[in-house]
Amino acid sequence: MISVISVPARRRTPPWFGREARRALAAGLAVAALALGAGWPYWRGHPAAAAVTLGCCAGIAAQGVLLATGGRTRRTGLLFLAASVCWAVNWLASWDAYAGPILSPYAQAGFFLALGVGVLMYPDGRLEYTADRIWTVLAVLILMGGPTALWVTSEPEWAAFHGSTVWWPAPFPDAGAFETALRASAALYVFLALSFAAVLLLRLPRMGRFKRLLTLPVTAALAFVGLSAALTQRPVMEPSIALADLLHVYAVQGAVATLIPCTLLASGLRLRIAELTVAGRMLRLTAPVTVERVRAALRDVLRDPTLELWFWAPAERAYVDASGRPADLTGSGAARVAGSGASRLAGSGRAEPGDRWRRTVRADDGGPLAVVEFGGALRDHASLVEAALAAGGRALETARLQAAVHANLERVRAAYGRLVRAEAAERERLARDLHDGAQQRLLALGAMLGTLEAVTTDPAVKRHTAGCRRELMTALAELRALAREVRPALLVQDGLGPALEVAAERIGVRVVLDVPTGRLPPDRESALYGLLCETLSYAVERAGATRVTVCVRPSGPRLVAEVGLDGEIPVGPAADLAGRVGALRGHLEIDGGPGTGTTVRMVLPCE
Repeated sequence: MISVISVPARRRTPPWFGREARRALAAGLAVAALALGAGWPYWRGHPAAAAVTLGCCAGIAAQGVLLATGGRTRRTGLLFLAASVCWAVNWLASWDAYAGPILSPYAQAGFFLALGVGVLMYPDGRLEYTADRIWTVLAVLILMGGPTALWVTSEPEWAAFHGSTVWWPAPFPDAGAFETALRASAALYVFLALSFAAVLLLRLPRMGRFKRLLTLPVTAALAFVGLSAALTQRPVMEPSIALADLLHVYAVQGAVATLIPCTLLASGLRLRIAELTVAGRMLRLTAPVTVERVRAALRDVLRDPTLELWFWAPAERAYVDASGRPADLTGSGAARVAGSGASRLAGSGRAEPGDRWRRTVRADDGGPLAVVEFGGALRDHASLVEAALAAGGRALETARLQAAVHANLERVRAAYGRLVRAEAAERERLARDLHDGAQQRLLALGAMLGTLEAVTTDPAVKRHTAGCRRELMTALAELRALAREVRPALLVQDGLGPALEVAAERIGVRVVLDVPTGRLPPDRESALYGLLCETLSYAVERAGATRVTVCVRPSGPRLVAEVGLDGEIPVGPAADLAGRVGALRGHLEIDGGPGTGTTVRMVLPCE
């Protein structure tokens, strides 16, 4: 038997030189060739200016093609590509013949217009703000109206062109009007550059933090290019200028414009470096792994303080938050994230109300793992989000287990809360039944015995009847005391303070109360009353306290109750209290020790 083993095809290009990179290189070379041909009369004597200008045209064209491959940056990329072509066409003025001189100022205007609008659209692909749209309209009017006013009112010799074949249809040549148009155009160009810088500065505070970090270098570079162009354009706005001087100004502007592709490249490298370093940062920030650390690490790495995280709890068949409480994520439209090894990103999320964005992470077995919600600004940096979620895949798995434990504890707390509410309702029902049922019957029986004692003439019957009445009144008093223990009437009618005063009188030691007069939710009031009564009982019976202080005060969304005593509560009762307080989503703190007294501090949520 003959086995045929296929040899992998040998790559002719490095892996980073893909289809997009080849297209960008081809576009850059094509535009550079166009610029070389357009400015050949000038380049022959100025090779350094030629190298800089051709590099500028090629760089902007290549950046435009690369940006055009992205969904949201497509328009910016096309505008940058158009700007590079305009700057190449601008050099037709060097031939001093045919339509080149009249096309050159329009191409120069188109270059700066396309660059400006392209940066205003970067990286969202649209003009987001009203100021951006107003500046765009003004730029079209000024940059296209200026060249029109110049050639309409001038002869070609006045604009540095002396070629015999120059096509220059000047319908209204007038030296005075031409000079006025020059001065007005120069002033308007400076105004346009300054207003562009102001628009860029106004946009920065309204951007997200990560978007600001990426666009700030490009914004600063183009603002500098615009101001430099406006200032270097002033010598051109003279009634007579030599063609060599005009082309020298163009070369200076082209050299300054090379900042645009350089800053775009720097921003792209910065994003790629952030993607490469995200794995190490996630591992460092999540050690040791906790739910809170994973969320904080994602917020730090992605520079999004509003990021939210929910984990899948299999027992509840629902997503839960960091504390284990179920979360309602219906209608989220989250994108899917499939995992193999570390969790991988797949798909793209869609916009959420309030410009939020969600992605769903799936575990290695394909089951749901977590849902992450980001600010809308991160939609433009899906590759960074992918790197962060992939790097944090194992940490998310571990945190999910902790979230499941929290969810189970939350379920126990919810069950205990329902038990507390049911217990309070049952106590109220039992107290009402004792008051309306057994007590009324005993009172009626006492009245009947009183009537029998009054009407009988038999001394023995009268004596036994009086004894029965005394025993009946004793039983009735004990029944009333039991009813007060089950559900104190003062707690229902007047609140926690008066009910604790009655409870404090019965324990036989001095108790100082500091309780607010306001009412609490009935279930919280009943639960806190039971906890404080139990603590007072432990203080007297187990700790042997002779003086007790009780202080209850609200603290934001929580309620704080402190019991101070001159004794020490044993470990067993303290653990019992801690369990009951924890089941109510609160926590218990016990400070002090032998000889110093003890302070029991209970913190409970008010909801």
